[in-house]
Amino acid sequence: MIRQSPVAIFGIVATEIHTKISKKQFKAVEPPAKRQQLPRDGWLTATILVAYIVSISAFWYFFQKHQIVLYGDTYAHMLIVRRVFDNTTPGLAQLGGVWLPLPHLVILPFIWNDYLWRTGIAGSLPSMICYLISAIYLFLAARRLTKDSRASFIGTLVFILNPNVLYLQSTALSEIVLIATLTASSYYFLAWAQDDKLNNLILAALATFLATLARYDGWALFLAMVALMIVIGFLKHISWAQIEANVIVFCSLGGLGILLWLLWCGLIFGDMLFFQRGPFSSQAQQKALIDAHVLFTYHDLWQSIRYYTIDSVLNVGLVLFVLGTIGVVFFVARRRLHAETMAALVFLVPFAFYIASLYLGQAALYVPGAVPPDLEHQIYNARYGVQMVAPTALFLATLISNLSLPRLHRLIQFVIIGVIIGQTIWTASTGIVSLQDGQFGLSCARSHQVIIYLAQHYNGGKILEDLYDTKIDALNPEAGIDFKNVIYEGSGKLWHQALRNPFSTVAWIIVNPANKYDQVTQHLTPVFNKQYTRDIEEPDGLSLYHRNGLVLSTRPIPTFLIAQHSLCVDASSANTSRQPTPGDLLATVVEQYKYYSLLYTTKSMFSSTNQRQT
Repeated sequence: MIRQSPVAIFGIVATEIHTKISKKQFKAVEPPAKRQQLPRDGWLTATILVAYIVSISAFWYFFQKHQIVLYGDTYAHMLIVRRVFDNTTPGLAQLGGVWLPLPHLVILPFIWNDYLWRTGIAGSLPSMICYLISAIYLFLAARRLTKDSRASFIGTLVFILNPNVLYLQSTALSEIVLIATLTASSYYFLAWAQDDKLNNLILAALATFLATLARYDGWALFLAMVALMIVIGFLKHISWAQIEANVIVFCSLGGLGILLWLLWCGLIFGDMLFFQRGPFSSQAQQKALIDAHVLFTYHDLWQSIRYYTIDSVLNVGLVLFVLGTIGVVFFVARRRLHAETMAALVFLVPFAFYIASLYLGQAALYVPGAVPPDLEHQIYNARYGVQMVAPTALFLATLISNLSLPRLHRLIQFVIIGVIIGQTIWTASTGIVSLQDGQFGLSCARSHQVIIYLAQHYNGGKILEDLYDTKIDALNPEAGIDFKNVIYEGSGKLWHQALRNPFSTVAWIIVNPANKYDQVTQHLTPVFNKQYTRDIEEPDGLSLYHRNGLVLSTRPIPTFLIAQHSLCVDASSANTSRQPTPGDLLATVVEQYKYYSLLYTTKSMFSSTNQRQT
């Protein structure tokens, strides 16, 4: 038997795939000179201009209101990226092993600037760019389905003007990054289903590759597209060899992000499924909620559908959600089992994904009207429903284009524009649910007296804290302290040195003596009280100390620090004399999960912290 080299084997495989892909597909890959120029579309230009103006206006509004960093997760996302270089132990390993890396990588070009980092704009800029990309691809997808640019523009307005989308595109949260990659991949997938061109399939795979690195919703998108490729192949009466070749081409690139993430977790954390079964994975968090009987959707399909539908209505708006639903039904009934129909339905993958996640206990969702009215916490992860804004816009466009009333067609379009604007005003005036979650829901970042004091008096020096137990990651942007001045569990030898002899290493210590699991507390000695003076003690015992003899600065308190998180209340610590409730446990678990990504970023950190008894 003759052994062939890997290069020869790869050549044979490539040749086999090449022969299985139809000549029709390869006609798509033509030299630039042979391609016809696309005609200019004034409605596409209008879409870009309106989205651009609205994006900047919305950002400026929320920025002036000091509302772009209300979420605890916004700090965490930016801090992960900042730690890549602003750290005592810098490096790409700081990207972590639960949150996927793309939302952090797109922040990287901006986070180095101190002003952009501390104001949160470093996270806003890439989200705004992704918002524009989403609007463009949404318009293009609608135009492909309707062949009507005006209807496509009107439908896209649903996305462009949605208050929840506009708030999220002003923050560092990862939802808009996913929507951009999802709409791009869905558009190219639709184009491939319509034209059967290889370049569209490759571009769909490339966008899906990015989606799988944005959020885990992208993994569901990848699997759905693979399944739909087979269905579309049968609907088009394509040979199995052709279908197999298309799937191989798509999976080779589209599934690469999943493979890379598995390898990353295996190399950095020693477990390829660390993101799923690690101590602070979503699954671990939800298990604690299941045990406390506060995950109401677990193994309850009706409640899972009900919760996510209500959340979608709150994010999209009731009237537009109903119109979008009618659009889906009308679209499927009109076109039936057609390849184009199957491809368009890929936009609805997030709806199925979140229902499955809620049912399987992989996600938690609390929204008013769904949770029991007597539950202490009414809002948590309410932004999940924003994923349904784009498909609502798409299918509303198809509904508009299919209205068979020639004389009233233009009038109906103006009426729908009025409905979109009216729904936007109504949602903005009655409450933007994704904003409310950041203001007073479980996702909000609680204000700390420690941060306010440091903003006034910090004058340099290292700060020692057990970041897992103190849960203060806003020191850096709000108090203006570089993260390289913070010594925490991920600081390696410097961490152990500071624990043994803090006086020779650190000028400040953040510690909670009432928390027996706080590692700094465990290393306090009687000498400590002679060397350090306490400045602040919060109601739950969290305290700030400075080294004796340290010269303190005195600055006025930034006004935004007082008002920005004023609505965010830590209910679990508001009354320490009462018995803990399931709501308290929920708040505690959520707080712990928020700070996972701030800790478990290297093998050494994982192995050392995993030994802690919790």
